Amino acid sequence: MKFITTTLKRGLAVLIFAAGMPVFAQIVAPVPTTPVTSPGDLNVGTLTNNTGPVSTVEGAVLFYNPATNGPEVTLTASLDDGAGNTFTAYEWYNITTDGTTETANEISGESAQNLVRTALAPGYHKFRVYGLVDDGNVICQSDDYEDIILFVLSPLTVTTTFNDNGNPLAYCSTDVPATPIELSVSDIAADYTDNANGYSNPDGGDFEVSYQWFAIKDGDTGNPVDLETTTDSYSVTLTDTGTYTFYVEVEYATSIKDKGARDYVTYTSTVQNAGSDLEIVVSPTPGSPTITIGGVTD
Repeated sequence: MKFITTTLKRGLAVLIFAAGMPVFAQIVAPVPTTPVTSPGDLNVGTLTNNTGPVSTVEGAVLFYNPATNGPEVTLTASLDDGAGNTFTAYEWYNITTDGTTETANEISGESAQNLVRTALAPGYHKFRVYGLVDDGNVICQSDDYEDIILFVLSPLTVTTTFNDNGNPLAYCSTDVPATPIELSVSDIAADYTDNANGYSNPDGGDFEVSYQWFAIKDGDTGNPVDLETTTDSYSVTLTDTGTYTFYVEVEYATSIKDKGARDYVTYTSTVQNAGSDLEIVVSPTPGSPTITIGGVTD
């Protein structure tokens, strides 16, 4: 077979919606940087001939939707190599690793410009494309290839805890403990068990996230009380009387990916106490009694 030696300079375009002759190579990317605060830290994007650095591209970080068992992505290869050679077909590969070397696994039946992948599992996905040119005499395959690295954000499992700091779980409205009961996020976990590509994925706690704490007063779940706390802990200082339970909402930082209208990427944990929802009671502090003269003997 004759080979074309021009580089696929135009590369891959990612359309939001998203994987060969086995070939072995050392892992160049993805190699994430923690803490993860941006797509660049995830080392997602394109690279030519498995040579860094990775060029970050928009859309390479995706959310996982449980309703669809993961996102759908369409990868689009360029029509030509930028040097006058128009491709007539393509070879697509899914790249996997054993942790040391990578294997290029050809995706059977995929020779079109677009590659559609559905139900992508959380974690890394790496794809490769070669261009083919059929001039009627011989089919020539490019020596050069382009890779694209995608990352699907895992749903987060949030664990919360509390420290009563020696206080009872009830207090009077005007007697908030000097060292309040403290609620906190103790762990954030990601799950990559359904991803068989072999790459090392960041832990849940490696990502920058946002927090928002809420209380439910007297069981009124339709009107949660915004506790106006955006850190990983909240000190209970409520003075409005009632019985309260508490939960926290955790989301990936918008600098990693903006959630938009996706309500399924808000991860919630209700604070527990021995297997049940923690309840803190704020009781009314009574006013002073009045004194009257009930009777006089003089």
